[in-house]
Amino acid sequence: MKLFELTDSIALSITCARKYNNCAFDGCFYYFTVQCSCEIIKTDCRFYIAECFNTCKEYDCICYDQNDHCFWATTKKQSNVVFKLNCNMCEIDYAIIYGHQDGMGDITGIAYNCCSDSLIISYCNCIIQTNKENGHSLLLYKSNYMQITSILSLCPNLVMSGVKNNEQYIYILDREGIVKYSYPISHENRIKNILFNPCVKNDDRIYLDFFMLKKGCYPYIFRCRLFLDRLPFQPCQCNFNICDECCCTPEELGDACAAILESIALVEAGIALILNCEGEKMQKIINESSDIDVILAANREVNKTIANVSQLEYLLYLKLSALAESGICKDLWQQDDTYGEEVCLDDVNLTLEDCCVRELELEEGQSTVIENFNQETQQTTIEPTEDEDKEEAEDAIELAYEEVVSEKEVEK
Repeated sequence: MKLFELTDSIALSITCARKYNNCAFDGCFYYFTVQCSCEIIKTDCRFYIAECFNTCKEYDCICYDQNDHCFWATTKKQSNVVFKLNCNMCEIDYAIIYGHQDGMGDITGIAYNCCSDSLIISYCNCIIQTNKENGHSLLLYKSNYMQITSILSLCPNLVMSGVKNNEQYIYILDREGIVKYSYPISHENRIKNILFNPCVKNDDRIYLDFFMLKKGCYPYIFRCRLFLDRLPFQPCQCNFNICDECCCTPEELGDACAAILESIALVEAGIALILNCEGEKMQKIINESSDIDVILAANREVNKTIANVSQLEYLLYLKLSALAESGICKDLWQQDDTYGEEVCLDDVNLTLEDCCVRELELEEGQSTVIENFNQETQQTTIEPTEDEDKEEAEDAIELAYEEVVSEKEVEK
Protein backbone atom coordinates (compact mmCIF):
# COMPACT_ATOMS: atom_id res chain seq x y z
CA MET A 1 0.00 0.00 0.00
CA LYS A 2 1.49 3.30 -1.12
CA LEU A 3 1.86 5.85 1.64
CA PHE A 4 3.57 8.72 -0.21
CA GLU A 5 2.71 10.31 -3.53
CA LEU A 6 4.82 13.00 -5.21
CA THR A 7 2.65 15.96 -6.23
CA ASP A 8 5.11 18.71 -7.09
CA SER A 9 8.80 19.52 -7.46
CA ILE A 10 9.92 23.12 -7.05
CA ALA A 11 13.37 24.34 -8.01
CA LEU A 12 14.70 26.94 -5.58
CA SER A 13 16.26 29.88 -7.37
CA ILE A 14 19.53 30.91 -5.79
CA THR A 15 22.78 32.41 -6.98
CA CYS A 16 25.90 30.35 -7.45
CA ALA A 17 27.51 32.13 -4.50
CA ARG A 18 24.80 30.82 -2.15
CA LYS A 19 23.85 27.28 -1.31
CA TYR A 20 20.87 26.49 0.88
CA ASN A 21 21.81 24.31 3.80
CA ASN A 22 18.64 23.65 5.79
CA CYS A 23 15.17 25.10 6.28
CA ALA A 24 12.20 25.74 8.58
CA PHE A 25 8.55 26.71 8.11
CA ASP A 26 6.53 28.97 10.45
CA GLY A 27 3.12 28.62 8.81
CA CYS A 28 3.59 31.48 6.37
CA PHE A 29 7.23 31.69 5.35
CA TYR A 30 10.18 29.39 4.75
CA TYR A 31 13.58 30.13 6.28
CA PHE A 32 16.79 28.77 4.76
CA THR A 33 20.22 28.66 6.32
CA VAL A 34 23.08 29.20 3.88
CA GLN A 35 26.29 27.22 3.58
CA CYS A 36 29.48 29.10 4.46
CA SER A 37 27.53 32.29 5.12
CA CYS A 38 26.22 34.08 8.22
CA GLU A 39 22.75 34.71 6.90
CA ILE A 40 19.24 33.27 6.80
CA ILE A 41 17.00 33.74 3.77
CA LYS A 42 13.26 34.13 4.18
CA THR A 43 10.94 33.18 1.30
CA ASP A 44 7.20 33.18 0.78
CA CYS A 45 5.17 30.04 0.09
CA ARG A 46 6.08 30.27 -3.60
CA PHE A 47 9.75 30.35 -2.56
CA TYR A 48 10.38 33.88 -3.78
CA ILE A 49 12.95 35.61 -1.58
CA ALA A 50 11.22 38.04 0.78
CA GLU A 51 14.06 39.05 3.09
CA CYS A 52 17.65 38.25 4.03
CA PHE A 53 18.84 38.32 7.64
CA ASN A 54 22.47 38.72 8.64
CA THR A 55 23.31 36.47 11.58
CA CYS A 56 26.12 36.30 14.10
CA LYS A 57 26.89 32.65 13.27
CA GLU A 58 26.79 30.27 10.36
CA TYR A 59 23.77 28.23 11.38
CA ASP A 60 23.12 24.76 10.02
CA CYS A 61 19.87 23.08 11.09
CA ILE A 62 16.87 25.18 12.07
CA CYS A 63 13.27 24.69 13.23
CA TYR A 64 10.33 26.86 14.28
CA ASP A 65 8.93 26.80 17.82
CA GLN A 66 5.21 27.60 17.57
CA ASN A 67 4.80 27.88 21.33
CA ASP A 68 7.50 30.51 21.95
CA HIS A 69 7.21 31.99 18.43
CA CYS A 70 10.94 31.69 17.90
CA PHE A 71 13.49 29.54 16.09
CA TRP A 72 16.03 27.01 17.30
CA ALA A 73 19.22 26.55 15.29
CA THR A 74 22.44 24.57 15.47
CA THR A 75 25.96 25.00 14.17
CA LYS A 76 28.39 22.44 12.82
CA LYS A 77 31.05 23.48 15.30
CA GLN A 78 28.98 22.85 18.45
CA SER A 79 27.00 19.63 18.50
CA ASN A 80 26.00 19.97 22.15
CA VAL A 81 24.34 23.42 21.96
CA VAL A 82 21.15 24.75 20.36
CA PHE A 83 20.67 28.48 19.87
CA LYS A 84 17.41 30.38 20.26
CA LEU A 85 16.66 33.06 17.64
CA ASN A 86 13.91 35.63 17.61
CA CYS A 87 11.88 36.56 14.53
CA ASN A 88 14.60 38.99 13.44
CA MET A 89 17.06 36.08 13.52
CA CYS A 90 18.92 37.63 16.43
CA GLU A 91 20.39 35.17 18.91
CA ILE A 92 18.60 35.62 22.25
CA ASP A 93 19.41 32.45 24.21
CA TYR A 94 20.93 28.98 24.04
CA ALA A 95 20.51 25.57 25.65
CA ILE A 96 23.24 23.06 26.41
CA ILE A 97 22.30 19.48 25.53
CA TYR A 98 23.08 17.38 28.59
CA GLY A 99 23.60 13.72 27.85
CA HIS A 100 25.37 14.41 24.57
CA GLN A 101 28.23 12.01 23.90
CA ASP A 102 31.17 12.26 21.54
CA GLY A 103 30.15 9.14 19.62
CA MET A 104 26.89 10.72 18.46
CA GLY A 105 28.58 12.69 15.72
CA ASP A 106 27.27 15.92 14.22
CA ILE A 107 23.72 17.22 14.45
CA THR A 108 21.84 16.32 11.26
CA GLY A 109 18.40 17.70 12.08
CA ILE A 110 16.26 19.54 14.61
CA ALA A 111 12.48 19.65 15.02
CA TYR A 112 9.95 21.04 17.48
CA ASN A 113 7.61 18.61 19.25
CA CYS A 114 4.36 20.43 19.99
CA CYS A 115 2.97 17.58 22.11
CA SER A 116 5.71 17.83 24.74
CA ASP A 117 6.95 21.38 23.97
CA SER A 118 10.44 19.98 23.48
CA LEU A 119 13.10 19.69 20.79
CA ILE A 120 13.83 16.55 18.79
CA ILE A 121 17.47 16.43 17.67
CA SER A 122 18.95 13.88 15.30
CA TYR A 123 22.62 12.95 15.20
CA CYS A 124 24.39 10.69 12.75
CA ASN A 125 23.37 7.54 14.62
CA CYS A 126 20.71 8.52 17.19
CA ILE A 127 17.72 10.71 18.01
CA ILE A 128 17.17 12.45 21.34
CA GLN A 129 14.42 14.53 22.91
CA THR A 130 15.69 17.65 24.71
CA ASN A 131 14.03 19.91 27.25
CA LYS A 132 14.24 23.51 26.00
CA GLU A 133 14.69 24.98 29.47
CA ASN A 134 17.29 22.77 31.15
CA GLY A 135 18.74 20.77 28.25
CA HIS A 136 18.03 17.38 29.84
CA SER A 137 17.78 14.76 27.11
CA LEU A 138 16.14 11.41 26.53
CA LEU A 139 17.39 8.88 23.98
CA LEU A 140 14.58 7.95 21.59
CA TYR A 141 16.35 5.96 18.87
CA LYS A 142 19.79 4.58 18.14
CA SER A 143 21.16 2.74 15.12
CA ASN A 144 24.58 1.24 14.42
CA TYR A 145 24.00 0.45 10.75
CA MET A 146 22.33 3.59 9.38
CA GLN A 147 23.29 7.26 9.03
CA ILE A 148 20.42 9.58 9.98
CA THR A 149 20.13 12.62 7.70
CA SER A 150 17.04 14.52 8.95
CA ILE A 151 14.18 14.43 11.44
CA LEU A 152 10.58 15.70 11.53
CA SER A 153 8.28 15.70 14.54
CA LEU A 154 4.74 14.81 13.51
CA CYS A 155 3.78 14.05 17.07
CA PRO A 156 3.13 11.69 18.59
CA ASN A 157 5.31 10.06 15.93
CA LEU A 158 8.51 10.95 14.10
CA VAL A 159 9.46 10.98 10.43
CA MET A 160 13.12 10.29 9.78
CA SER A 161 15.35 9.99 6.72
CA GLY A 162 18.50 7.93 6.62
CA VAL A 163 21.02 6.14 4.44
CA LYS A 164 21.64 2.41 4.79
CA ASN A 165 23.80 0.32 2.46
CA ASN A 166 24.04 3.25 0.04
CA GLU A 167 20.25 3.36 -0.16
CA GLN A 168 18.07 6.22 1.08
CA TYR A 169 14.94 5.59 3.16
CA ILE A 170 12.13 7.43 4.91
CA TYR A 171 11.12 5.95 8.26
CA ILE A 172 8.11 6.54 10.48
CA LEU A 173 8.74 5.92 14.17
CA ASP A 174 6.24 5.77 17.00
CA ARG A 175 6.63 7.64 20.27
CA GLU A 176 8.75 4.80 21.67
CA GLY A 177 11.26 5.09 18.83
CA ILE A 178 10.20 1.87 17.11
CA VAL A 179 10.22 1.88 13.30
CA LYS A 180 6.68 1.33 12.02
CA TYR A 181 7.17 2.07 8.33
CA SER A 182 10.05 2.41 5.86
CA TYR A 183 9.95 3.74 2.32
CA PRO A 184 12.86 3.70 -0.18
CA ILE A 185 13.85 6.95 -1.92
CA SER A 186 16.11 7.35 -4.92
CA HIS A 187 19.62 8.23 -3.80
CA GLU A 188 19.93 10.60 -6.78
CA ASN A 189 18.25 13.31 -4.69
CA ARG A 190 19.77 13.69 -1.25
CA ILE A 191 17.33 14.58 1.55
CA LYS A 192 18.48 17.52 3.70
CA ASN A 193 15.32 18.12 5.70
CA ILE A 194 11.64 17.21 5.98
CA LEU A 195 8.98 19.83 6.72
CA PHE A 196 5.31 19.44 7.53
CA ASN A 197 3.08 22.00 5.83
CA PRO A 198 -0.36 21.71 7.50
CA CYS A 199 -1.66 24.78 5.69
CA VAL A 200 -2.26 22.83 2.46
CA LYS A 201 -4.22 20.05 4.11
CA ASN A 202 -6.90 18.57 1.85
CA ASP A 203 -9.55 16.21 3.23
CA ASP A 204 -7.79 13.01 4.31
CA ARG A 205 -4.39 14.03 3.00
CA ILE A 206 -1.53 16.05 4.41
CA TYR A 207 1.62 17.24 2.68
CA LEU A 208 5.27 16.91 3.50
CA ASP A 209 7.93 19.13 1.94
CA PHE A 210 11.20 17.33 1.32
CA PHE A 211 14.11 19.73 1.00
CA MET A 212 16.49 17.83 -1.26
CA LEU A 213 19.61 18.40 -3.31
CA LYS A 214 18.94 17.19 -6.83
CA LYS A 215 21.98 15.39 -8.20
CA GLY A 216 23.69 16.35 -4.98
CA CYS A 217 23.85 20.11 -5.61
CA TYR A 218 20.61 21.72 -6.90
CA PRO A 219 18.15 22.69 -4.12
CA TYR A 220 14.59 21.49 -4.67
CA ILE A 221 11.40 21.15 -2.68
CA PHE A 222 9.63 17.87 -3.42
CA ARG A 223 6.07 18.04 -2.13
CA CYS A 224 4.55 14.69 -1.29
CA ARG A 225 1.02 13.75 -0.38
CA LEU A 226 0.70 11.63 2.74
CA PHE A 227 -2.52 9.64 3.08
CA LEU A 228 -3.86 9.91 6.61
CA ASP A 229 -6.06 6.83 6.36
CA ARG A 230 -2.99 4.73 5.55
CA LEU A 231 -0.87 6.01 8.41
CA PRO A 232 -0.24 3.74 11.38
CA PHE A 233 -1.08 6.75 13.59
CA GLN A 234 -3.03 10.02 13.53
CA PRO A 235 -1.15 13.32 14.05
CA CYS A 236 -2.16 15.41 17.06
CA GLN A 237 -4.13 18.58 16.45
CA CYS A 238 -1.30 20.79 17.71
CA ASN A 239 0.62 19.96 14.53
CA PHE A 240 -2.00 21.90 12.59
CA ASN A 241 -2.31 24.91 14.91
CA ILE A 242 0.58 26.67 13.24
CA CYS A 243 -1.72 27.83 10.45
CA ASP A 244 -4.24 29.38 12.85
CA GLU A 245 -1.74 31.63 14.60
CA CYS A 246 0.10 34.78 13.62
CA CYS A 247 3.26 34.21 11.67
CA CYS A 248 6.62 34.87 13.20
CA THR A 249 7.39 38.14 11.44
CA PRO A 250 9.84 40.87 12.43
CA GLU A 251 8.47 44.15 13.68
CA GLU A 252 7.63 46.38 10.75
CA LEU A 253 9.59 49.63 10.57
CA GLY A 254 6.37 51.50 9.95
CA ASP A 255 4.97 50.18 13.22
CA ALA A 256 8.09 51.32 15.08
CA CYS A 257 7.91 54.75 13.46
CA ALA A 258 4.24 55.15 14.32
CA ALA A 259 4.88 54.10 17.92
CA ILE A 260 7.67 56.68 18.34
CA LEU A 261 5.63 59.45 16.78
CA GLU A 262 2.66 58.59 18.95
CA SER A 263 4.79 58.72 22.10
CA ILE A 264 6.16 62.13 21.10
CA ALA A 265 2.67 63.43 20.36
CA LEU A 266 1.45 62.19 23.74
CA VAL A 267 4.27 64.03 25.52
CA GLU A 268 3.42 67.18 23.55
CA ALA A 269 -0.21 66.87 24.59
CA GLY A 270 0.87 66.57 28.22
CA ILE A 271 3.12 69.63 27.88
CA ALA A 272 0.26 71.62 26.40
CA LEU A 273 -1.96 70.61 29.30
CA ILE A 274 0.72 71.58 31.85
CA LEU A 275 1.27 75.00 30.28
CA ASN A 276 -2.45 75.60 30.11
CA CYS A 277 -2.80 74.74 33.80
CA GLU A 278 0.09 77.05 34.69
CA GLY A 279 -1.54 79.89 32.76
CA GLU A 280 -4.86 79.36 34.48
CA LYS A 281 -3.13 79.21 37.87
CA MET A 282 -1.30 82.47 37.21
CA GLN A 283 -4.46 84.18 36.03
CA LYS A 284 -6.31 83.02 39.13
CA ILE A 285 -3.58 84.36 41.47
CA ILE A 286 -3.60 87.73 39.72
CA ASN A 287 -7.38 87.98 40.01
CA GLU A 288 -7.57 86.91 43.65
CA SER A 289 -4.43 88.36 45.25
CA SER A 290 -3.30 91.94 45.79
CA ASP A 291 0.06 90.92 47.26
CA ILE A 292 2.84 91.56 44.74
CA ASP A 293 5.17 89.14 46.55
CA VAL A 294 2.68 86.30 46.12
CA ILE A 295 2.31 87.09 42.43
CA LEU A 296 6.09 87.27 41.92
CA ALA A 297 6.57 83.95 43.72
CA ALA A 298 3.98 82.33 41.48
CA ASN A 299 5.64 83.86 38.44
CA ARG A 300 9.00 82.39 39.43
CA GLU A 301 7.44 78.93 39.64
CA VAL A 302 5.91 79.42 36.20
CA ASN A 303 9.32 80.47 34.87
CA LYS A 304 10.85 77.27 36.24
CA THR A 305 8.14 75.21 34.58
CA ILE A 306 8.69 76.99 31.27
CA ALA A 307 12.46 76.41 31.53
CA ASN A 308 11.90 72.70 32.12
CA VAL A 309 9.43 72.53 29.26
CA SER A 310 11.96 74.22 26.98
CA GLN A 311 14.55 71.59 27.80
CA LEU A 312 12.03 68.80 27.24
CA GLU A 313 10.97 70.34 23.92
CA TYR A 314 14.59 70.40 22.82
CA LEU A 315 14.96 66.71 23.71
CA LEU A 316 11.87 65.93 21.64
CA TYR A 317 13.33 67.91 18.76
CA LEU A 318 16.54 65.86 18.94
CA LYS A 319 14.47 62.69 19.03
CA LEU A 320 12.59 63.73 15.91
CA SER A 321 15.83 64.69 14.16
CA ALA A 322 17.33 61.28 14.92
CA LEU A 323 14.14 59.65 13.69
CA ALA A 324 14.33 61.57 10.43
CA GLU A 325 17.99 60.65 9.91
CA SER A 326 17.34 56.95 10.57
CA GLY A 327 14.97 56.74 7.59
CA ILE A 328 12.58 54.27 9.22
CA CYS A 329 9.63 56.63 8.67
CA LYS A 330 10.36 57.26 5.01
CA ASP A 331 8.20 54.45 3.66
CA LEU A 332 5.42 55.29 6.10
CA TRP A 333 5.27 58.92 4.97
CA GLN A 334 5.19 57.83 1.35
CA GLN A 335 2.39 55.31 1.92
CA ASP A 336 0.22 57.14 4.45
CA ASP A 337 -0.31 60.87 4.15
CA THR A 338 -1.84 61.03 7.63
CA TYR A 339 1.70 61.60 8.85
CA GLY A 340 2.26 64.50 6.50
CA GLU A 341 4.90 64.89 3.82
CA GLU A 342 8.48 63.84 4.24
CA VAL A 343 9.67 67.46 4.50
CA CYS A 344 7.55 67.88 7.61
CA LEU A 345 10.44 67.34 10.00
CA ASP A 346 12.61 69.84 8.16
CA ASP A 347 10.18 72.66 8.99
CA VAL A 348 10.86 73.45 12.63
CA ASN A 349 8.08 76.02 12.73
CA LEU A 350 5.43 73.32 12.38
CA THR A 351 4.01 71.91 15.59
CA LEU A 352 4.58 68.26 16.37
CA GLU A 353 0.84 67.66 16.22
CA ASP A 354 0.86 68.89 12.59
CA CYS A 355 3.78 66.65 11.76
CA CYS A 356 2.89 63.50 13.59
CA VAL A 357 -0.82 63.07 14.10
CA ARG A 358 -4.13 64.38 12.89
CA GLU A 359 -6.19 62.95 15.71
CA LEU A 360 -5.06 62.41 19.28
CA GLU A 361 -7.09 61.26 22.26
CA LEU A 362 -5.83 63.42 25.10
CA GLU A 363 -7.77 61.86 27.92
CA GLU A 364 -5.76 58.64 27.88
CA GLY A 365 -2.27 58.77 29.30
CA GLN A 366 -2.16 62.45 30.27
CA SER A 367 -1.79 61.71 33.96
CA THR A 368 1.19 59.46 33.18
CA VAL A 369 2.82 62.16 31.08
CA ILE A 370 2.34 64.76 33.82
CA GLU A 371 3.76 62.40 36.45
CA ASN A 372 6.80 61.60 34.29
CA PHE A 373 7.25 65.30 33.60
CA ASN A 374 7.18 66.16 37.29
CA GLN A 375 9.75 63.46 38.02
CA GLU A 376 12.01 64.73 35.27
CA THR A 377 11.74 68.34 36.40
CA GLN A 378 12.79 67.32 39.90
CA GLN A 379 15.92 65.67 38.49
CA THR A 380 16.72 68.53 36.13
CA THR A 381 19.11 71.24 37.28
CA ILE A 382 17.60 74.64 36.53
CA GLU A 383 20.06 77.32 35.57
CA PRO A 384 19.41 80.60 37.47
CA THR A 385 17.74 83.32 35.46
CA GLU A 386 19.85 86.38 34.68
CA ASP A 387 19.24 89.40 36.91
CA GLU A 388 18.17 91.52 33.97
CA ASP A 389 15.58 88.94 32.95
CA LYS A 390 14.30 88.80 36.52
CA GLU A 391 13.96 92.56 36.70
CA GLU A 392 12.11 92.64 33.39
CA ALA A 393 9.77 89.88 34.57
CA GLU A 394 9.11 91.67 37.87
CA ASP A 395 8.46 94.94 36.05
CA ALA A 396 6.01 93.19 33.76
CA ILE A 397 4.22 91.64 36.75
CA GLU A 398 4.03 94.98 38.54
CA LEU A 399 2.62 96.61 35.43
CA ALA A 400 0.06 93.85 35.04
CA TYR A 401 -0.83 94.17 38.73
CA GLU A 402 -1.34 97.93 38.46
CA GLU A 403 -3.62 97.41 35.47
CA VAL A 404 -5.68 94.84 37.38
CA VAL A 405 -5.94 97.13 40.43
CA SER A 406 -7.02 100.06 38.28
CA GLU A 407 -9.64 97.92 36.57
CA LYS A 408 -11.02 96.87 39.97
CA GLU A 409 -11.20 100.51 41.11
CA VAL A 410 -13.05 101.45 37.94
CA GLU A 411 -15.54 98.64 38.53
CA LYS A 412 -16.15 99.92 42.05
